[in-house]
Amino acid sequence: MLSTNDNKVVVVAGGTGLIGSWLVPLLVNDGYRVKLLTRYPSKVQVSGSNVEPVEWSGKPNKALVSLLDNTTAVINLAGYNIATLWTKQNRKKIAESRILPTRALAQAVNSCKNPPKVFVQASAVGIYPYSSSSVLTESSTVGNGFLSSLVSDWENEALACANATRVLIIRTGIVLSSNGGFLPKIVKPTRYFAGAMLGNGKNIVPWIHVSDHVRAVKFLMDNSAASGAFNLTAPAINSYADLARQVAGYYHRPMLFRIPKFLLSLLPGGMASEVLLANQPVHPERLAQLGFKWNFPKLDNAIADLLAK
Repeated sequence: MLSTNDNKVVVVAGGTGLIGSWLVPLLVNDGYRVKLLTRYPSKVQVSGSNVEPVEWSGKPNKALVSLLDNTTAVINLAGYNIATLWTKQNRKKIAESRILPTRALAQAVNSCKNPPKVFVQASAVGIYPYSSSSVLTESSTVGNGFLSSLVSDWENEALACANATRVLIIRTGIVLSSNGGFLPKIVKPTRYFAGAMLGNGKNIVPWIHVSDHVRAVKFLMDNSAASGAFNLTAPAINSYADLARQVAGYYHRPMLFRIPKFLLSLLPGGMASEVLLANQPVHPERLAQLGFKWNFPKLDNAIADLLAK
């Protein structure tokens, strides 16, 4: 077992997903020991002794308090994938997988004698209106809909421990990676001449390169002046069409097909409006103000880097 007296310990929930698979090595390279909270520790493959899988059900328990005590940070990335059909059952799973673990972690932080110095809480740009004609910053109003309501509640669960520690809310856009998430879903059909535009493709998609995302998390974690909500997106404003055409251009493929809006609207639960066709010109205002430097601020460079891997 790793020593909880080592102040270079970071506890990560949901660390086996897309973002966690990039963030955990970044933390280890910076000298941190990582305790990886997971339901199935025996299934987690780790390299080196600085990462320790720890079994956790996502519910409150006394062991969680002792685990978090005297650590540098707790990072909560836990949550069921929203890129699934929004049936009633799945919407419940999406909500509970975010709300309940966050509540348990915040309660544990509040119960610590020496709480983590910072609580980094995953969030999403879905908190904003899903059809906006104006630029969205951290001070923009909360939208209406399933996702906006859920994300707002999710953030509030984390903020319940703001008196005990510094709370960072990372409002994430679409994270572009070559090995998971949104981008491969565009790449695979495009390479086989089956790429399709969703609707008219004009909707603004807030994106960020995965390496910039995890660098931003670490940047904020290390900056004691940073607290509250931050948009984790690239500074560029691009449409879905821009993204699809960049991928098609890289592989020298035509974009032959279009899935009309009315067909997408048949998907259950409002998923088409709130996710697939959402128009969200999100700007990372607070991150830029703190002086963060993106390695991939422009879409063409980000796509070229990821597809070359």
